[in-house]
Amino acid sequence: MRFVRTDDLTKGMRLAKPVYNRNGVLLYDRNTKLTKQGINSIQNFGLIGIYILEPTEPLPPMTEEDIEFERFQTMSVFGIKEDLQNINNGKAAPNINNIINIIIKNFAKKTYKANFQQNHRSCEDYIYKHSLSVAILSTLMCERLGVEYENMKNVIFASLIHDVGKLNIPASINVKKVLTDEEKNTVMSQEKLGVKGVMSYDENVISADVKKLVVQKYELQNPKMTKEKMDEYPILARIMQAAEEYDSLTAMKLGEDPVSDIVAIRKMQASGIYEEKLMDALLDSLKILVPGVCIELSNGTTGLVIRGNSKDVFKPMVLCFNDNQLYDFEQSNVNSTVQIKDAMKTLDRRVKIDQAIIDEYMKKYGKLKR
Repeated sequence: MRFVRTDDLTKGMRLAKPVYNRNGVLLYDRNTKLTKQGINSIQNFGLIGIYILEPTEPLPPMTEEDIEFERFQTMSVFGIKEDLQNINNGKAAPNINNIINIIIKNFAKKTYKANFQQNHRSCEDYIYKHSLSVAILSTLMCERLGVEYENMKNVIFASLIHDVGKLNIPASINVKKVLTDEEKNTVMSQEKLGVKGVMSYDENVISADVKKLVVQKYELQNPKMTKEKMDEYPILARIMQAAEEYDSLTAMKLGEDPVSDIVAIRKMQASGIYEEKLMDALLDSLKILVPGVCIELSNGTTGLVIRGNSKDVFKPMVLCFNDNQLYDFEQSNVNSTVQIKDAMKTLDRRVKIDQAIIDEYMKKYGKLKR
């Protein structure tokens, strides 16, 4: 399975994930082969890209849990959209308390590890789907860190509304892959205005605790943030910021391709701004490097995870494809010589030749002689 931008879709590609329209109606199921009409439809929906299967890749199984997660995301995003648009216009949010309760019911379970599947996003629905993802991730982390019920509800509420200011970013900026300094300033100013709008709400609609979290979350996204400065903020705000960064790294977006959960976690750890217990809570919330995951190793080989590691997810048992040898990353002699680099981006190991090279070859040599 690999991510392909909408502009690069070609006829015959097979869908790895279902595609829904803006009303949540299933348009194209998994394993559907794209037609010219299908590609035009996906382009008209404004999707940034979709996940496709390799030509010979079998359709991966989806558990009931995976299907329910997809269904939950699809159903919830429309309620979030209505609420954020209402809040943006100074009105009440009729769906948000019900959404919070459903999130708690589904994800506030100590033993539950999410198979956190990123869904297809467009410029139009990115904010709503991102807000929902941040709320889910924050809930999972809150549970592991022992956050009390009322505080958890406040974190979810704040996660769902923290990006409301982005609704006012001009469409001409939203569709751009690279922003100018002036456009970046426009985005920042709209985010700030969104926070001010939240602060102006009556506390019977948005409580003082939720407002405080929205402000703290806005401050924490400062690119110059240091660990020392971040540690001064309450744990609830830091949970939200960690959830924000993880989703932003792994979600499809304009300008850059999403990264795997492995790369995302490693990048967050390398930044040095997130304390260990925060990263442990995030790692313990997600199914990462579980049996069946194909990976790339630092020595250029590839392999299959055959046994996970509950104590340290980055130290599983791996079967190397190249020589059928077992690598137990819990052993120091293995860890010192090879590391897990990334999830495999493609199962197709054939050498890919650019179409331009083929065209140039045919132009130069013409018809083949028999």
